[in-house]
Amino acid sequence: MAQANGRDVFEGGAMAFTEARIEQARRLVCDGELSADGAGRRSWRDEGCRGLVLVVNQRSGSAVLYFQGTVNGRTIRRAIGDAENVRLEEARRAVGRLRYDRSAAGALAPRPDEPAEAESPTLGSMVADMLDAHEAGRWLPGTRSRVPLPRTMKFYRDLRKARLAEHESLSLVEFAGKLPAVYAAMRAEAPIQANRVLQLVRNLYGYAADRGLWTAANPAVGTSKTDRLTRTAERARTRILTDAEWRRLEKAMALDVPIWRDLFSISLHTLQRMGACRHMRWSDLTLTGKRAEWRIPAEWMKGRRHGHVVPLAELPAALAILRARRKAVPKDCPWVFPGADGKPIDNHDKAWDRLIRAAGLWHEDAEQRPRPHDLRRTGGARMTAAGVPLQTVTRALGDAASSAAMVARTYAQVSDEALRDAFAASAGRGRPRKR
Repeated sequence: MAQANGRDVFEGGAMAFTEARIEQARRLVCDGELSADGAGRRSWRDEGCRGLVLVVNQRSGSAVLYFQGTVNGRTIRRAIGDAENVRLEEARRAVGRLRYDRSAAGALAPRPDEPAEAESPTLGSMVADMLDAHEAGRWLPGTRSRVPLPRTMKFYRDLRKARLAEHESLSLVEFAGKLPAVYAAMRAEAPIQANRVLQLVRNLYGYAADRGLWTAANPAVGTSKTDRLTRTAERARTRILTDAEWRRLEKAMALDVPIWRDLFSISLHTLQRMGACRHMRWSDLTLTGKRAEWRIPAEWMKGRRHGHVVPLAELPAALAILRARRKAVPKDCPWVFPGADGKPIDNHDKAWDRLIRAAGLWHEDAEQRPRPHDLRRTGGARMTAAGVPLQTVTRALGDAASSAAMVARTYAQVSDEALRDAFAASAGRGRPRKR
């Protein structure tokens, strides 16, 4: 056998477990010093206890102990618990108990002298633990490798409050039974939001499984075609503002609070998302000379892989707005669009709702109603209509080069006037030229 204290002991698929080796295995895998499989995991069997398995997840940093073996002719796999919370001796005793018998109902029966298993945790306690672990980077779902941004965690917590709060007193087992009906009701009311909730619940049960607190199939995925919870197909929104709609909106903004007028105008001129515009800092701006520009940090770009630069020198209207704001905003304030609390301005949806009502652009059908993001889409569409190549439009938007197809679908729309011109040109080809 390899040296007890050397790294060679971890090279095979089995080793004699000790508390120190389990922790060392976790560290070596998480640091990338030991290779993992395609799912980012590495496992070992315990030479000192048949059926005990250690699985280290490189992405989440967890080290979970499992029982894996045959009981009454059936192969089963069951999580015992996170190695941080379950001592090795306890895990080995649990393996002996799990191998003892299997009840007719399919649950692993404990020995008569062993206490019953703890009750399933509640949905509320588990989702709180999962969000805290995710925010701290202790647990990352699926193939994700980056700690989420504060705005992502705010979205998750808002979603939890809006859609899961009324069910949080249920145990994980109880909620799993009710999930199909809960999801169907949400899907009928708000299909896109239901997709987000479904993903959140999938992550929740995945986290519970990694903690050893859930051993059945993930109920948000299903095990067959009949019980699988399917997401609603999402189509890219293509709504853009016509010139007439934009003029009506400009008139409404002229009568509104200047900060909202300026914020929405900057979004249109620079083609950037509201999140980036709201969090614009003076330190990210150069407002003078031919090199006037806005340097957007990577954290406010959708892919978060790189920052983006907007050449303000080529956008005189945007530059004029920002120079006027520099005079209006206190010198010690870091934000271009500060709120009353000194933080970046918030609740832009309420301001937008007020503006489109004042502009006569409100529509009962939410899909027909203009949204703040439509300003970015409108600017991109104007670029394509002016004949700017799609690759250039893609770069101007700050999207990855691989997003060119999406940009083509969303921004390269053909106006009715352009369509008439195309038919007129086609009809003119067959006409004899006048001499």
